[in-house]
Amino acid sequence: MNWKIPRAGTWGGISLLIVALSSPHSLAKETPSAPWQLLRTVGQGEMNWLWFKLYDATLYSQSGRYEPGHYPQALTLTYARDIERSDLLTATAEEWQRLGLGSDADRLRWLDQLAALWPDVGAGDSLTFYVDEAGFGHFWWHDQPLGSLADPQFSAAFLAIWLADNSRDPALTRRLRGQL
Repeated sequence: MNWKIPRAGTWGGISLLIVALSSPHSLAKETPSAPWQLLRTVGQGEMNWLWFKLYDATLYSQSGRYEPGHYPQALTLTYARDIERSDLLTATAEEWQRLGLGSDADRLRWLDQLAALWPDVGAGDSLTFYVDEAGFGHFWWHDQPLGSLADPQFSAAFLAIWLADNSRDPALTRRLRGQL
């Protein structure tokens, strides 16, 4: 896509089951399937445009505090309305351009990769961006993986849309950072 940047047998099985049930590890909590579910909430807020609510946003980190560039972190957006993928991509491109993040070539590459991953969203849909310890970004649709971008520069640029000091909505940024 071409993007324009704005300016065994029964008894064996039963024996294993008995051993498993008698093991203290079998009483442990089940591990969450999505890695950000192990993180702690830093802050949350909502994004509005004019008088329309677009989405709720929640930021997570290991410590429960916002520490720029310290991963893992995750950002979950739960949408309040239908938004087409092309509109999400355009808004992302505009914010990267406005914030001066990445080169033109970087932004075009990132947008092509996002176009291959992102769906249209509807009211109630959630999209989570999880950044692992290495700085690689992973997108999740509800609790199912969508795909990954192994580019720490992308991860930082994507999170900056919501977390940069000069974000479009400074009040939301402060809420996500846990500063309100």
